[in-house]
Amino acid sequence: MFRTKTVFVLGAGASAEVGLPVGSQLLQQIIDLTHITYDFHRMKSGDYVISEALKLILDEGGEVQLYNEHLHAARQLGESAKQALSIDNVIEALEDEKTELIGKLGIVRAILQAESASEFFRHENNQYDRINLDQFNETWYSFFSKLLTENVKKSGIGEIFENLEIINFNYDRCLEKYLPFSIGNYYGIPPNEIWGLVKKLPIHRPYGIAGRLPWQDGEIPSVEFGTGNAEQLANVAKQIRTFTERIEEEKALESIKKCISDADRIVFLGFAFHRQNVELISSQVKQNVEILGTSHKISESDQNVIRKELCKAFCYEDGANLANIHVELVDSTCRSLFENYWRTLTA
Repeated sequence: MFRTKTVFVLGAGASAEVGLPVGSQLLQQIIDLTHITYDFHRMKSGDYVISEALKLILDEGGEVQLYNEHLHAARQLGESAKQALSIDNVIEALEDEKTELIGKLGIVRAILQAESASEFFRHENNQYDRINLDQFNETWYSFFSKLLTENVKKSGIGEIFENLEIINFNYDRCLEKYLPFSIGNYYGIPPNEIWGLVKKLPIHRPYGIAGRLPWQDGEIPSVEFGTGNAEQLANVAKQIRTFTERIEEEKALESIKKCISDADRIVFLGFAFHRQNVELISSQVKQNVEILGTSHKISESDQNVIRKELCKAFCYEDGANLANIHVELVDSTCRSLFENYWRTLTA
């Protein structure tokens, strides 16, 4: 259980520890999925579900003009992606609605396939209420569960998420999938009886999500973990945003900034510190707030730049608290951060 108000900011590296793709891997998967070609009327390459979802969105009936225009946009996306850092950069650079739509369909489809392919979430012996939690022992997920449950008795389980909020920049549902199994297993409670508890954990999604899980509340279309038909894909893609797009809902943006402002500790996990994302969460922080983050394989020079940019993003307009903002970046994985900073995180 967290003793002080703590915000975890999750980037792609946080999901990578449970088998989800990071930027370059995700980009290549999207290229392969959206490269839809035909040999006469037979699909030769690309993803059939994306093809059907695109047809549903365009609603051309027997016509295929718009459909073919989007396939052409997909081919340009693939060409541009050869020189791109991420799918978001391609969408921003091409400034084309067709590329944006096909890219978002590719994002959701790739994420859902990655969820399905992750060995961490395989159900044991086809039992829907069991996954092999031992597999998570070498990931930050396991350490996170230990921290959550520390000194929390079964009778006080309702307070397990007290002082905790999460800002998740990823599209996957891995954390929401994991928590009911982990907490349920620890206290001897069926996972489905933990669903209501997990709903209470504030998880902010700046760029959307690949569908809400069936037990979650909300207006976003429901999609089972690791699945998704053409209709679901079409509906989910509509609410996806890339980092080139700003959150339109003022209330959602205010909630994100407020949790940063109220935090005593901000922890970045697997976060790439893209300037657009740092700007999105920029807010005036408390005096002497603790800021800790992973910087795996980031050079010392770039770490210095990131520290300065974070300090600027979190300082008061007059810079009055700038001297009190301390950012500690650690060249480690998310798992190692939990292992080596356990006392810091539980202080």
